Order: sequence, then structure tokens, then C-alpha cells
Amino acid sequence: MSEPQQPPAQPYGTPPRDQGHPAPPPENQYSAQPQLGQPYGGQPYPGSPISPATSAGTPLGRLAFIVALGALGIALIVTIAYPVIIRTLADTSSIGAFGAIGNGLVLIVAIVALILGLMAVRRPAQQVLAGIAIGISAAQITGILVAWISNLFYALSY
Repeated sequence: MSEPQQPPAQPYGTPPRDQGHPAPPPENQYSAQPQLGQPYGGQPYPGSPISPATSAGTPLGRLAFIVALGALGIALIVTIAYPVIIRTLADTSSIGAFGAIGNGLVLIVAIVALILGLMAVRRPAQQVLAGIAIGISAAQITGILVAWISNLFYALSY
């Protein structure tokens, strides 16, 4: 004996249909509006994963991050080279010129990274790299300006 034939199972969340009659097509006036089971008008939830194309951030945010890392690298090289320059050069004005040129270069590159990061953060894609670039460059700019101002006060006090 064979088993009786049953209709295919209905998908989860669809309303039941009559056994022999197909479901009527949705009316046009309601098809564009969000339904009760669709939060945010059929859009994905705010915490849902982002597509792979935008997961790395915008190219401008990536560029700002790379430029900020470049400014950080230049600052590290200048800091590491300071003891060598002090031992190599006997003239204090040339030591000061090395510090001014090195920190000036870091300041310019950090300002460029800050501007790129601020431009990238206004774009609608993921902004993590742009935010990191803003943080790195803002910290570098603040550090250089505070060092220059404190050196100016010490120079003026003599």
C-alpha cells in the first residue's frame, strides 16, 4: 500500500492557503508599504552585518588611516634619531633645526590625515578607519603644538 500524497509544506510565516486555490496576488497599493513582520520598512536591522563591499570602509577612510600611520612612523623616526643627532651635531641650532623640520613634517602629514579623516567620516559607509585616523592625527597635532608652546615659554623666560 502506498502512503497518501500530501501537498508540500507551506513556508514558515506565510498565511495558510486553501488546498486547491492559489493565494491571491498582493494589491499594489499595499505592496510597497512595510508589513507587520518587517521592521524598518523591510530594511535590515541596524546591527545586521554589512555587505563585504563596505566592510573595510571607504577608500578615503583607508587613505586617511594610512596617512595617519605614516605621520606616526615619521614621528617615531624623528624621536629615535634625536639621540644620534645630539651626539653627532655639536651645534645647538642645527639640533633645533632638525627637531623643527622633523616635527613640522609630522605636523603637516597629521593635518592632511585629519582633514582626510573628517571628510571620510561624513560619508555613509563604515567609518572605523576614518575615526582611528582622526584620533591618531589629533593626538599628534596636539602633542606637537603643546611641545612647541612649552618650548616657546621656556625660551622666552631666559
